[in-house]
Amino acid sequence: MALPASTAPGADDGGRKKPRLAASLQISPRSPSSRSQDTWEPLPAHSVDDNKGGGQVLALAAGNRGLLTEARVGVLGTAQAQGDLGGWMGTSPRVSVPPAGPSGDFPKVARQLGPQQEDLQSSQAMALLTQYTASLGVSLIVREDQTADPCFPLSGCVELDGVACPAGIANSKKEAKEQAALPSLNYIQSQLQNPEPPKTPSSLPLCDLSVENILTHEQRCAAVVSAGFDRLVDETSPYWACKGTVAAVILEREVPGARSHTKEIYELVALGTGNDSCAGWLEFSGRQLHDCHSLVITRRALLRFLYRQLLLATQGGPKGREQSVLIPQTGPGFPFALKPGIFLHFYVSNTPKGAAHDIYLPLPASEGSLLHSTPFRLQAHIRGELKPVYYVAPTMRDTHVGCLSASDKLSRWTVLGLGGALLAHFLPPIYATSLVLADPCHDAPTLSSVIHTRPNLDRVGESRLPPPYTRNTLHIFSGPPVAPSDLTSNTCHDLSLNWSLGDPDIEVVDVTTGRVKSDAALGPPSRLCKAAFLRAFRQVAQALGKSHLLALKTYEEAKAGPYQEARQQLSLLLEQQGLGAWPSKSLVGKFRN
Repeated sequence: MALPASTAPGADDGGRKKPRLAASLQISPRSPSSRSQDTWEPLPAHSVDDNKGGGQVLALAAGNRGLLTEARVGVLGTAQAQGDLGGWMGTSPRVSVPPAGPSGDFPKVARQLGPQQEDLQSSQAMALLTQYTASLGVSLIVREDQTADPCFPLSGCVELDGVACPAGIANSKKEAKEQAALPSLNYIQSQLQNPEPPKTPSSLPLCDLSVENILTHEQRCAAVVSAGFDRLVDETSPYWACKGTVAAVILEREVPGARSHTKEIYELVALGTGNDSCAGWLEFSGRQLHDCHSLVITRRALLRFLYRQLLLATQGGPKGREQSVLIPQTGPGFPFALKPGIFLHFYVSNTPKGAAHDIYLPLPASEGSLLHSTPFRLQAHIRGELKPVYYVAPTMRDTHVGCLSASDKLSRWTVLGLGGALLAHFLPPIYATSLVLADPCHDAPTLSSVIHTRPNLDRVGESRLPPPYTRNTLHIFSGPPVAPSDLTSNTCHDLSLNWSLGDPDIEVVDVTTGRVKSDAALGPPSRLCKAAFLRAFRQVAQALGKSHLLALKTYEEAKAGPYQEARQQLSLLLEQQGLGAWPSKSLVGKFRN
């Protein structure tokens, strides 16, 4: 059972509302330090009808266009999705547990199920399913949808207390519902009659499936990321080795279930890979990606997803507003905000470079000595080297691509949010709730200090950030890796992949040029470059009728506003506390579309 909703520490006393902790983080019984590091290993492939294994959970997730994608998730294994990639808009597996019901009713219900699936008629299956749900007080929902198959245009899916079972397809709604009842009954019977979980290659202790023994938050995040990457990149692809650096953003939706239980759907919305940054000369057209580290690319892919959600909410009609993760706001404030019950989580394969990556030191006794220690100062990638910003010459900074480390950017996102300056015209600060780090060699206290203490916002007399900006605590978990430990290849060293929900395929970026990989000398600009975001910004401004935003000609002008003021104040605090000044790139933003 979930604990009462709690609030994340870090908010000040200035009347700002503290964010509520996601339900998925309220039910995890173990401490972050005790999380297992076992790899999510693929399970053997199964057909849709082979659902008798008691250790598997069947999942069904709906994408932005109403497409249904079946997925199988091993209790300790990789989510394996099925379906046509060509029509897939990025749906990710939903991990749930079968309804527990009152203790002692399992044997009785198993006996009531009686005949096996092959002995049942479709109409009998639906009647028996209805009897089962009524006897245990479990909610029964049958959902209908359309398929792309002209022979079987309709599908039906049974949800038992929020648990989605395999879909049935047919020529009519009635037949589709009846077909969906057959595998649902078969699955229920296998769960009730086989309490012992099957053997798996994992070393984690297994337990019976129940509401209390749900997959942990970090396991679910890893499963969704692994399944999403596998759907986008085949094992035979030359880009398969990029999985070793994958980072992602998982969107969690809270949905009400029967008997007052809160259930969550996990959905992959942004993904990126990469382990380097462009080391060449600065380019001033906004068409060059500077930082291609996986965490940074993933955050930019999230921005693309949010722009798409804004357009879906403004131009998609009633159905678009229902499907979008954003909800319109009234009054003079931000036009949109995240819908209630939605949370964002990072999954990262490797410790972010910079302060969190380079030091393994015991935490100093005093916070002052921590902040003034050299390894905790801001660091920048420039010409293939990572060095403190204090040691970057102004002439080098003004002529070559320079990017602050992922550790420094992660720290900034906990204060300013993930949206950036352009999206701040439409959305309030959007903060990540948790970070699942799959690197077994990281130091959790160091990582937390790097993220949450630079700069110190609690000192008396320091200038305060303008509202609504404040520091939000990022809950850190040690999670399982999604790639084998021996996955090494030189083919992906200078490449970065990106994808966001709604993209039909991955984009491959050549890190050395900051552009899309191409046989030509210089490839086209990436869909994540500054120029692409300025174009998306103007599309949303036009859809909302914001003429004053359309009048902003350059990227630098479009960045003006409270977000930019908060960023400047944050940079000032960093410099005052001896951590280094955030490099300014004003010339890079002078371009216009």
